[in-house]
Amino acid sequence: MQLRLEIKGASPEEQERGVEAAKAVFAAAGISAQQAAGGLFALEGWDDASFAADEEPTAEEDDAASVWIEANKAAIAACCANWPPDAVPDNYLLLELVD
Repeated sequence: MQLRLEIKGASPEEQERGVEAAKAVFAAAGISAQQAAGGLFALEGWDDASFAADEEPTAEEDDAASVWIEANKAAIAACCANWPPDAVPDNYLLLELVD
């Protein structure tokens, strides 16, 4: 699996810089991108289940989701480091894990 960052207007080099920043976040947290994505998937599933008590993510999944969100933020910041502030996208989930 690979990480991909899709930001409109970003060059391939900028996108790669963002991916490398995300990888650094995963490494610092000591988890893989797959583990972090799994946590985010569990969190989103809980949201889709209208926050049902029996669907609540585990503490580990919640922590992993937080790492994914931080990696996404780092990726956007690194990719768009030299952009004017109004051109930088909000912290939407732009980082993807792909086959």
